[in-house]
Amino acid sequence: METALIWGAAGGIGGALAAALHRDGWQVLGVAREPAALSGLDVPVYAADLGREQDVAAAAYWAAQESGGEVALWVYAAGAMLGRPLADTSAAEWARLLAANITGAHYAVLHSLALVPPGGHMVFLGAYVERILLPKIGAYAAGKAALDAYVQVLAKELRDRRVTLVRAGAVETPLWDDAPFRLPRGAQAPSEVAAAILAAHRDGRRGVLEL
Repeated sequence: METALIWGAAGGIGGALAAALHRDGWQVLGVAREPAALSGLDVPVYAADLGREQDVAAAAYWAAQESGGEVALWVYAAGAMLGRPLADTSAAEWARLLAANITGAHYAVLHSLALVPPGGHMVFLGAYVERILLPKIGAYAAGKAALDAYVQVLAKELRDRRVTLVRAGAVETPLWDDAPFRLPRGAQAPSEVAAAILAAHRDGRRGVLEL
């Protein structure tokens, strides 16, 4: 049985991925700030704030024990949005947004990369950055832009592993509850994004996956 580790498993896409993988017979390990959001799914979840390095390190240690030390599919699906002009965004709010969208991703790589063997697959949920350069979501856009650059460089450094950056358009998730505008028409369902990620995994895809 292969193991998947999902950082941000309680989010819309993370939860859809966890459910799909569980149905397919994977061992699914989730890390989430609010594990109760996955109470209806029979997968183990570790409670952690991904903006706190000590939490991420503890979660990685837990995942190592649960997985036997090897993760075939590693996914960073965490993220946060704030609908506020940059000039009105406090230092604490800025730090929280960057922690969820980019700093937590680095902490997860730093502390759990050893679990991903050569040939293993690492997936990061990004965005079409040029489409989100909009008023009142500047902190979110900055975090996703930083993640985009981070993952592309990481892919060049980790030649022995598959690294995929998923650029998705609007997806109907709770993230949009914090947006300063309505969810755009034609938004994808989390299950659609999850299915595309799993198809890319099965097909041996690496690099940028545009949805």
